[in-house]
Amino acid sequence: MKSKTLLIFIWLIAGYGSSGIALAQWGRQIQFQFTEFDRDTKIDGPTTINVHDSTVYDVFRYRHPDPRFSLDKPVSSILLGVKLSPSLKHSYMPDMRSMSREFRSFSITDSSEAIVIAMGITPQNVSDYRYHVIEDDSIELVKWSAIPGIEQKYGAKEPYAFIGRFKAVNRQILVEVVNIKNYVIREGVIFDWHTNYKPVLKQIAIYTPEPSRSHTYPDDPKDMHPNFFNITATDVNRGMATRFDKKTNIPLDMKFGVDSIRGISLYFKNHVAIGYSIFLVKHVNNKTDTTVVAWNVYENMYPIEAKGFNQPGKYEFIIQRAGDLRQWPEDQKIRIPFEVKPPPLSQKKVSIKQLIPYTVATLCGVAFLFFIYRRQSRAKLQRTERDKEMIGLKLRSIRAQLNPHFMFNALTSIQNLINKNNISGANYYLSKFAGLTRQVLDSSNEEMLSLEDELQVLDDYLQMEQLRFNFKYNIIADEQLDRANIEIPAMLLQPFVENAIKHGIATLGNDGEIEVNASRQQSDLVLSVIDNGIGFTPNGKAQGYGIKLSEDRVALLNQNYPGQTITLQIEAQQPGTRVIIRLSNWIS
Repeated sequence: MKSKTLLIFIWLIAGYGSSGIALAQWGRQIQFQFTEFDRDTKIDGPTTINVHDSTVYDVFRYRHPDPRFSLDKPVSSILLGVKLSPSLKHSYMPDMRSMSREFRSFSITDSSEAIVIAMGITPQNVSDYRYHVIEDDSIELVKWSAIPGIEQKYGAKEPYAFIGRFKAVNRQILVEVVNIKNYVIREGVIFDWHTNYKPVLKQIAIYTPEPSRSHTYPDDPKDMHPNFFNITATDVNRGMATRFDKKTNIPLDMKFGVDSIRGISLYFKNHVAIGYSIFLVKHVNNKTDTTVVAWNVYENMYPIEAKGFNQPGKYEFIIQRAGDLRQWPEDQKIRIPFEVKPPPLSQKKVSIKQLIPYTVATLCGVAFLFFIYRRQSRAKLQRTERDKEMIGLKLRSIRAQLNPHFMFNALTSIQNLINKNNISGANYYLSKFAGLTRQVLDSSNEEMLSLEDELQVLDDYLQMEQLRFNFKYNIIADEQLDRANIEIPAMLLQPFVENAIKHGIATLGNDGEIEVNASRQQSDLVLSVIDNGIGFTPNGKAQGYGIKLSEDRVALLNQNYPGQTITLQIEAQQPGTRVIIRLSNWIS
């Protein structure tokens, strides 16, 4: 049996991810993850291949399907297969995120065990693979270890790898397998034995169109009410809600006028690796309609624009674990009812004949003023666009110089290892370099990159250079930082880390140390690179071509983001060098 979850084009555009389909029962099947390219629609997406547990070898037939219909291929050559209890219901879940990667996930609500096999791992290549097991996205139950065994069951024609049987009631585990000779070849799966997935709301923020003036000092621009507030705080919520649920603190009578708010932000209690779906039920003009606001939310804060409820009527948000609205029971959902009220009617009635001359005069005056304003605005806008385009071209030019500079130095390091006849080191360096190059090229057209991805690139790069120079390093990030949602200019730190290695600690061997820090100081993001190397050159300037490019880039970024300045400071230490980059007003 072949079960497809290829998504239609509209769904891909909306970014909902892979489908969460609930079968009546799991049945006697082993499931594998594939990708499918549909020849008719030219769309590719995730799909699953389900084979009977007595003919597991059938999975190999799908690697070369009939080309007249679609092209299927495994997500990796590992061919990770999952077998669950045949009587299990509602097992499918959307892909889950663990750290910076997404994995296929399953809900096991009956406390039964999960079996994981790998059809692509055989006695001939089993030594090339390792696996590990992580509990609740934080505890490593099994460190990276050799594959536990080889077996030949379920009607298999050839032996394959047995990864293990897993069971962790009221917990969640990740099982991941990787090829140690090619780290691009990796595949994993998440099993979740929790039974309670009801979302927990911390607060609801309301955003209004503009600040309102205080009645005490109406002419003082500093005395303004904020244009956002917590709806549960009755002293600032402008009467939009007065009654609240005693257990959840959700408003029971929230109401506001049409166009009186810009949007609503929902703040959730931490829900690592559990996605939520948000639905909007509309009762407008005697019609009821339900739309999907978000399909698979991982963030702890989700903003919703008011354009989805800009008509008078009664509405309701329904929030649940990711999946179809009818998939989960009512006690696993939260509901937020609210009403959008029509604008107040004018008390004064004026005849159409009285309005016509005033309307015509007003329209003519407005049209004339608009013509002048538009002419001036267009000229100003054109000048601004030209300036921004010029800055953007200069930034792209610098990025275009940084990427080849980084790759040239990395290839020089590989050549050095080969010259030293360190073949295993060169192979490992090449595998890390391949993954790192993919990351750099994927982000080459993006000016901004998440702090989490930037630190991951640095970690991979430092691992590569550590093999050559045998130094120590440490990457420290403040726990208060939301690394996945804070964006910084891509490859901002890498040239300084490279400079610290090549011109600082390269000759120190085991005594060399590099420390990378990311911290928050109020609304500023502070990044630093510290080494214990030889320090400045005799002329008092830091060395490296990449440093000069980075200094030019910082100057251009300050022109592009005038309200969020970036300062670069390079200090000599005894011993070593400290590079401090402060991104002002970067964190809200």
